[in-house]
Amino acid sequence: MLNFGQLQSLTEHVTDPAGGQFYRKLYKMLPGDPSLKIGSLKEWQSLPLVTKEALGAVPLKDRLFIPMPLVDHIAVSSGTSGRSPLFNPHTNERNQEFQFEYHDFKTPIMAFGGPMIPHQYERFMRQNGIPERVVAFDPKNPKASVILARAAGVDSLSLFLYQVHAAGEHMKKEKMNERIRFIDVVGETCSQVFYEYMRKTFPKAKIVSSYGAQEVDDAPYIGIACKPMNGSEPLAVYHPKKTHYLEIRNPETGEILEPRAGVEGDLLVTAYQGEPAVFPLLRLQIGDSIKVVEEKCPHGSWSFTVLGRTNMDFVKIEGGELRSDEIGRVLRLFPERVSDIFQLHCYTRETQKGPLLELVLQVDARGKINFELLARDIENNLRTGPSFTYGEGVKEGRYLPIRCEPLEQKNDGKKHKRIVVH
Repeated sequence: MLNFGQLQSLTEHVTDPAGGQFYRKLYKMLPGDPSLKIGSLKEWQSLPLVTKEALGAVPLKDRLFIPMPLVDHIAVSSGTSGRSPLFNPHTNERNQEFQFEYHDFKTPIMAFGGPMIPHQYERFMRQNGIPERVVAFDPKNPKASVILARAAGVDSLSLFLYQVHAAGEHMKKEKMNERIRFIDVVGETCSQVFYEYMRKTFPKAKIVSSYGAQEVDDAPYIGIACKPMNGSEPLAVYHPKKTHYLEIRNPETGEILEPRAGVEGDLLVTAYQGEPAVFPLLRLQIGDSIKVVEEKCPHGSWSFTVLGRTNMDFVKIEGGELRSDEIGRVLRLFPERVSDIFQLHCYTRETQKGPLLELVLQVDARGKINFELLARDIENNLRTGPSFTYGEGVKEGRYLPIRCEPLEQKNDGKKHKRIVVH
């Protein structure tokens, strides 16, 4: 990760009076103030956070630290959270050599909007003396994309997770699925059942999950996979990139937490890959919650897994919290009945005791099952606190019983929320 001296230089750079004004305004600096100099890590931790709302409130042209002609491309957020799309400028990708740890890229790759978009892969190959052969995946025409990929000799994929099923089904029909040696997926937390689908469909592939965000001008990696996924939990484990500085923030107190094994909190991202930098990123509240896996992984840094979107995969309720990762854990207790793909709907119902929470859990059932019995089993195992279950809350009259229903959406080529609050 970036060291403190680099953070000092970066802070001075982004607050240079002659440069971009975004951070000077965020830090409430006056026109005549010199560049900001920080003298301690405590001063760094006191700097205001950058939020996606703050970025969206500033026109793109006023966020640039380089002239517009030097911008390579502009990416747009998915909009899954319900917010207005956020447009993010990017420069050329650099510092991507870590990808060779898992694949040689000497044969064509099929890519869409995963870790790098198609033209970035072309540049990456060219910079490393590899023939630039990339097939762009068209999600509206997956069959044609796969036929072209087969003709081109594609043996690797770089896709959003929710696109892999469509690509995989057509690759099986074209009898090219066993040719795939490497898959890099991004975009959402991979479920156990989806990993099992990839493992079965692409038996010869190393499967890696990359962690990134379009707000990051770095290809847009945040975390680098510590190892290929092998089916063990947690499925995807990451370590920070060398051009980044990651912090873990207690969402309740705002305190910055030491990266000790088991520590959980909101992730703050600082990213700077060197000049030209379209928008050096300082202390972005990315909106994800993470958990530290190891204080020192084999790559020499602390490692972490992503628990989910802070505002989409966690819901505060009376006496505790509902978490997507916890729901997935409970569903994996009943593999003969359901997979760990789900969508939870949270309602507030008026009752004689007043308004109470009701959960409707849509599950991916494996065959004909008793949904009522499943709901009771889930209640009794679903923790809403360290030593308190949802079922105990039902007995105490805090919540209404869970209802289970068949999942309405699955494998439809779209990204969906896992928790929906009505």
